[in-house]
Amino acid sequence: MDDDHSSVRPYMHGYDAAALKSWSPGTDRWARHFRSRVPLAPRIAPFPATQAHPDLATGPRLMNLTYDYDDAFFTARKYGDAFARRLLRFWQYSDFYGSWHGLPVDGSPADDPAHGLVNLPHPAYTDAAHRNGVRSLGCWFWPRSGDFEDYLEQRPDGSFPVADKLIEMAAYFGFDGYFINHEAETPPGQATRLHDLLRSLRERAPEGFHLQWYDTITPDGHLDYLNHLNADNAPWLDVSDSFFANYWMTPEGVETSRATALKLGRDPYATVFHGTENEQFGFDPEYDPRLLFPPGEAARTSWALFGSHFVKELAPRHDDPDAQDEVFRRERRYWSGPHEDPTRSGRLLPHDRQTPRDRDDHRAWDGVAHHITERSVIGSFPFVTRFNTGHGRAFFLDGRQAADGDWHNASVQDVLPTWQFWTRAERTGAERTGVEGTGPEGAGAPLSVGFDHELAYDGGSSLLVSGPLGPDGATTVRLYKTALTVTGAERLAVTAHGTDGADLEVGLLFQDAPDAFVWLAAGSAADWHTTTHGLGTFRGRTIAAVGLRVSSRRPTRCAIRIGELALLGHEFTPPAPPEDFTVDEVLTDGESVHVFLSWRLAGQGVRHYDLLRDDDGSWLGRIYDDVYCLSLPAPATSETVTSETVTRLRLVAVAPDGSRSAPATTEAHWSR
Repeated sequence: MDDDHSSVRPYMHGYDAAALKSWSPGTDRWARHFRSRVPLAPRIAPFPATQAHPDLATGPRLMNLTYDYDDAFFTARKYGDAFARRLLRFWQYSDFYGSWHGLPVDGSPADDPAHGLVNLPHPAYTDAAHRNGVRSLGCWFWPRSGDFEDYLEQRPDGSFPVADKLIEMAAYFGFDGYFINHEAETPPGQATRLHDLLRSLRERAPEGFHLQWYDTITPDGHLDYLNHLNADNAPWLDVSDSFFANYWMTPEGVETSRATALKLGRDPYATVFHGTENEQFGFDPEYDPRLLFPPGEAARTSWALFGSHFVKELAPRHDDPDAQDEVFRRERRYWSGPHEDPTRSGRLLPHDRQTPRDRDDHRAWDGVAHHITERSVIGSFPFVTRFNTGHGRAFFLDGRQAADGDWHNASVQDVLPTWQFWTRAERTGAERTGVEGTGPEGAGAPLSVGFDHELAYDGGSSLLVSGPLGPDGATTVRLYKTALTVTGAERLAVTAHGTDGADLEVGLLFQDAPDAFVWLAAGSAADWHTTTHGLGTFRGRTIAAVGLRVSSRRPTRCAIRIGELALLGHEFTPPAPPEDFTVDEVLTDGESVHVFLSWRLAGQGVRHYDLLRDDDGSWLGRIYDDVYCLSLPAPATSETVTSETVTRLRLVAVAPDGSRSAPATTEAHWSR
C-alpha cells in the first residue's frame, strides 16, 4: 500500500542545526531504511571510435540537479506501489546527481513544516547513480527557519560539529558529498566562518568526497548571482571542488569563468559547471547552451542541468500510469535529441529569441548527447542486465508473472542501454557481411526499440524490438559501450521471447576492429528461451560494444523482447541463504500493516534480495540492503475475522548471474 501520508511507514526528512549536531544512526528515526548500499562503480576509459559522436571531446562533465522525490515531496519513500514515477533512465551522461529542495525536520507539524538546512539524496537514486558511476550529492539550502549562527558553532580546536556530522552522515547513508546552495544575505562574520566550516569539511572528508558551491553569496556574505566565476567569487573554490554558475550565461561570462579557472591552476571542466534552467524554460531556455559548446570548437566549461524532471512534470496526464509512454518519449528527446537517437542529435529549430516559442517544443533542444559523451561502467565480467527500469505494472521472475500491480524502486534498476536508441536499417542478402548498416537508400525505416512493461523475464520490463520487417531488410541496435577483455573462459547468453518468424543475433564489436560487428545467432522460439555462446574464439580481444540485429526471410511483423543479456566470466556458486532473517516490528496504520524486516547483508556475491510469500512464491519486494518495510493490506475489521493474522515470508539472495540461494524464512504476526 503506497500511502504517502502514513506516519508509520519510513519516510525521509531534513535536518536543522540541533538535529545535525546530535545526529547518530541509533537515534535518527528510519535511518536504517535510507542508506545506499551500492558502491560507486568505476567507469571505463573513453574510446571515441564507439561514441555516438566520435569527434565529441570527453573532458566536459555534467551535473544533474533534479527533483528526485516525484509525487511524495514531503514524505519521500524509497519504494512503493506506483508506476507513474520518474526514474531516470539516462545516468550515462551525468557525473554528479543531486537535489535541492529540502525536507521537513522530523517531528515538525505537517500543516506548517520546518525545513532543515540539509537533506539527503534519495537513497534509491543513489543506488542507481552509483551503479552507473555517478556521484550522488546531498543538499545544503539556506535560508531556512532558525538562526544560522547555530550552524557555525566551533570547538576550541577549530573544528565544527556540523562539518563533522555532515561527513559522518554521508558515510553512513552512502553518498558522496554536498551541493552548497546558500541563497541568503549573510553577515560578513558569519560568511567568514561559513568559509572556515567548508574548509574543515573538505579537509576532514575522505578521498572522493565532493563539495559543489552554487553561485550565490560573495565572500563577504553579499547575495549576488554573478552568473560566472570571477575574482569576486573565486575564494569559494578554495573550500570546494567545483562551482555551479547561475543560469544567465553570456559569452563574456563563460570566457571569464574559463580564464579564472585556468588562472587558479584549475581544470575548467573539473571546476566550472555553467547552469541551464529547464524546470522553468523546458526545451527552450532563454540562453543557448551552445555558448558552452560552440559548434566546431572546444567546450568552454562543464555543464549543469537544473530541472531535468520537467520532462515528466509538463507531460499531459503525467500521473496517469497508462500515459507514461509520452513521458518516456519526452525523456528520450531531452537526453538523446529530437530524433530520440543520440547519433542524430541536434536541434531542428534555430535559437531565435525574437520568436515566441513553446517551452514544450523539443525541436528547440539539441539533446544532452549532442554535447556530453556517453559513459559506461562495463569494464569487467560479469555484466548482466534484464533491462529493468526500476518500475513496472507487474513483477516477473524467470519469465513468469510473480506479482501483479504497479510498483517502483529505482534501487533495483539495471544498467540500461548506453544508447537510447542507436538504430539503423540495413539491407540483407549480399550486404550481410557482418558490418553494421547505416541505412542505405531503400533499406527503409528501422524497427522501433523501447522498454516494454507488459512482459519481462526478471523485474518489471524487457527490451522490445518491434514493427514490420521485410525479407530484404534488417535493423541493428547498438546497446552497450564496454571494455571487456576476453581471456577465454567467458560466455555470452541472451534470453529472448517471440523470435519465431525472425532472426535475432547478438553483435560484438571489438576495439581492434571498431567498424565491424561479429554476429552470433540467438535462437528462435515463441516463448522465453536462452542461447549461450562461448567466447574462447575471441581470446585476447576486447569487446568495445554490444548490439542486436533483427532480420527475417519473409515479411513479418515482429515483437521480440529481450529479457536478459549476460556476459559472464567464472561460474557463480549460488549464494548462501540469508542469515538472521527477522521480523523486527509490525505496525498498523489505517488499512495497512507494515512489517519491518531485517537480515545480515552479505559481503559479496549478492546483487539483490527477493522477498516472497512462502506459501505460493509470489513476489513482495526486492532490495540490496539489510532492511525492508513490507506493507500489506490489513485484514478486514469484523467480529467474524480472527484476531490474529500470520504471513510466512521467504527471503532469497540472488547473485549477479541470477543464481539463487536457498530461502530463509520467518513469520509475521499481527493482531487487530
